[in-house]
Amino acid sequence: MNENNVINEVTNKQPHLSENFIKVIARNELSHSYLFNGESGVGKLALALFITMGIFCPNRKNGYPCGQCNECRRITEQQHPDVVIIKPDGQSIKVDQVRYLKDEFSKSGLEGNKKVFIIQDAEKMTSGAANSLLKFIEEPGNNIFSFLLTTNMNLILPTIISRTQVIELQHLDTYSFEDKLSKMGILKSQLHLVNKLTNSTEMVKVWQEDDWLSKMQNSVGNWFDLIVNNDAEAFVTIQSNFMPLVIDKDHRAPVINMMIAIFEDVLNYKYLKLGQFSFPNNEKNIELLANKISSKTLVQILEIILGCNKQISINVSFQNILESITLKIMNILNQ
Repeated sequence: MNENNVINEVTNKQPHLSENFIKVIARNELSHSYLFNGESGVGKLALALFITMGIFCPNRKNGYPCGQCNECRRITEQQHPDVVIIKPDGQSIKVDQVRYLKDEFSKSGLEGNKKVFIIQDAEKMTSGAANSLLKFIEEPGNNIFSFLLTTNMNLILPTIISRTQVIELQHLDTYSFEDKLSKMGILKSQLHLVNKLTNSTEMVKVWQEDDWLSKMQNSVGNWFDLIVNNDAEAFVTIQSNFMPLVIDKDHRAPVINMMIAIFEDVLNYKYLKLGQFSFPNNEKNIELLANKISSKTLVQILEIILGCNKQISINVSFQNILESITLKIMNILNQ
């Protein structure tokens, strides 16, 4: 990531946070541990790098890092010896990676007295790694700063959350993002759905490959129609329609989020009478279910789908998870 790209991304996506952190750094009031929570694409890593540049940059202008010096360049290129970034090794952050951080914590800065640690996808820490990290952030030491980045704060130990300063990153401007999506060729019938799933155009590009987005949207829509009509074929579609499209582990989360989105369409129509659907082609059955389902049942269904995130994190078969969700929803609707 280019240093100027970091500054541009943060000031465009999170202008208020970037300005506030500049003031905090200038007053030497930076906390030792932060947890950045927000959707993919809202600039969590860029914000952490931006703050780190502000900590190390010797040529700050009006409090902002210069983006030109050796310190700024090495930070954004992830080559600075006193800035350590860890991310999942495979599907999780393992205890050995946190032990490595421990070793780094115990050393003084190689070029100064400050050290920064950035942990990406912090919700993917194993229980051992999370408990090991907890010991770090309880007593971090002077001039040691850590940034935990997550898209799902609910999967992080409450004890870790309690020892960090939680920062909620704001959603990107809906209209400007949808304008970018339209220019990328996203169909009008997909705009609302994509806007719910991500704020990252890079992620959208991945979903456009082999028309994956359209195929998955249609599969989820067909699955929903079968469920509403109490058709047992809904269970079969998991293996026949869903699984061929789940080409790797990175495609699991958007599938779950699409299932959530279509029932949120039901929720929004039931209470707000909103006509803007993530699944406009399923409008008839969305309205049908909204008119006959109770609020209690609808909440139960959403809780079932939301609850599968923990199963994914412990490597339960994804097909089994989706089939279980299907059976539970159909059973609830038939009660």
